[in-house]
Amino acid sequence: MTELANVITQPFTGAAAIAEALAPGVNFRLLRIEAHWSAAPTDSESITVTLDAGRGAAYDVLLDSIDPSVGSVTDIVFTYGEGYEYEYNDEIDIAYTNTGTDTISGKYVYELPK
Repeated sequence: MTELANVITQPFTGAAAIAEALAPGVNFRLLRIEAHWSAAPTDSESITVTLDAGRGAAYDVLLDSIDPSVGSVTDIVFTYGEGYEYEYNDEIDIAYTNTGTDTISGKYVYELPK
């Protein structure tokens, strides 16, 4: 197993629309994103994870998208790691409309270079 260096978490929480950004300002590796709903969502809407590329919109990409109302999911873990290294001016965005106004809490977990 590779030794991790400088693992950092950035928490988020809210009971309205979720629009979070991870922008460390240095090169980084995304390890995972965790999200927990206080109750199973009933509105059909997806939580999305998007790379907002520092090079411009032409390089933006959707990394993940899931509708937690399918299967009444209350916990999601998006797993990344090796191969998900980003530049200092890249940003990882999470978005969720949250029509049902459930409380959502979670965190980004990422790694900085040694």
